[in-house]
Amino acid sequence: MAERNSWAVSDSPNGVITTEDARLAVSALIQSGTTSVTSRDGIRAGSGDPGLVAAATPTPDKVVTVQPFQMFMRASRGIGSYVQTLDSVKTLDLLTDNPAHSSDARIDLIIVQQADKFYGDTSNAFAVKQIVGTPSSTPGEPNVPGSPDYFLLATVRIPGGATTITPEMITDRRPNWVVGLGGVVPVKSVEGRNAAAPYDGLTAYRRDRRWLEIHDGAAWRVPSIPVCSSVAEITATITDPVIGQMVFSTTDQLIYKWTGSAWLGAVPTGTTRHEARYEVRPGQEQAFAASTDTRLPFPTSVYTSPDITPSSGNTIFTLNRAGIWNITTNARFRAPGGADAYHFYLAIVDAGNLGIRYGNAQHYLTGGSTGNASVSATNLFTAGTRISALIWTTATTANGRTHLTDAVNINNLTLTWLRP
Repeated sequence: MAERNSWAVSDSPNGVITTEDARLAVSALIQSGTTSVTSRDGIRAGSGDPGLVAAATPTPDKVVTVQPFQMFMRASRGIGSYVQTLDSVKTLDLLTDNPAHSSDARIDLIIVQQADKFYGDTSNAFAVKQIVGTPSSTPGEPNVPGSPDYFLLATVRIPGGATTITPEMITDRRPNWVVGLGGVVPVKSVEGRNAAAPYDGLTAYRRDRRWLEIHDGAAWRVPSIPVCSSVAEITATITDPVIGQMVFSTTDQLIYKWTGSAWLGAVPTGTTRHEARYEVRPGQEQAFAASTDTRLPFPTSVYTSPDITPSSGNTIFTLNRAGIWNITTNARFRAPGGADAYHFYLAIVDAGNLGIRYGNAQHYLTGGSTGNASVSATNLFTAGTRISALIWTTATTANGRTHLTDAVNINNLTLTWLRP
């Protein structure tokens, strides 16, 4: 029939509400199922571990225990959901009456089953019970006799010759959690989330990820700023991002933003450095040829970053992350003695093409005087760009072509990633 009796009407002195009408009324309060008038099958979410099948501990024996639970099961031969309850721990002896085969394994089922005389069964019983499997060298799950309204709680693979039930024999096969209509449904994984019949506004709590996901009628979305371990995990777990969505990566301590086509590291946070500093310390002075473009070496790594890879001699620095970078360098020199003026030139350049210069400074020194040259460049670089600091001088003697390290830390190169 299309129109069902409403909850609650009567026709005195006899009622008109059938058992199916009653089940439908209860179903209206439960998380929705695959259609607009069905509810979801499963165990009601609650404290403890509802419906868990476990071996005896600490000493295994022949039994398993089933934790109390309440569940909802749609009638396969009618309409509406049964509300079923196991109100205390139940113990099932799997081996006393059904000992293991001497050599072959078998697979037993632990099930919940609902009988209903209205559909021709011999009782109306709700039962939590064992279905004994057939021993075989390649055992399979047995058929379930009786009412077709049943769910698996667990399978138990009993090896040949077994005398006790141990935890590794048990595979958890409980159905999904069910909540009241409009409630947040806990799910174990993405598979559990996908098994829910989604509607616009359904909210799931991913127990494996410890975050909420909300279905917007088209796809599952992850609100707020979830936490992932890497860009690869972000890509694998945030299956339907929206433009502008942000995710935190614990590997590089960056907040990534979805651009519509890719995850882009946007905001540095935490303790992972996105800048590096290299210096020339006392005893590390280097001499340079006169009137020759020469890459400056910076032998001491003060602090490093995974965003920057230096060459073996610390003369070329590869930028591993695309984005806006600020690069600064400073060099201190003393001019040779004499009355002449000497030209010192410092630049930040492309290490593969010294003619590409992102910033430069020049300084004239008279004989015997000292001076510093400083350069700063802020530029958009692609990942893989190689950077060097370049020196050029007209000094013709070794004294005028050597770093002056009388001031600590003054000869340096600092590379800082700012943003995408």
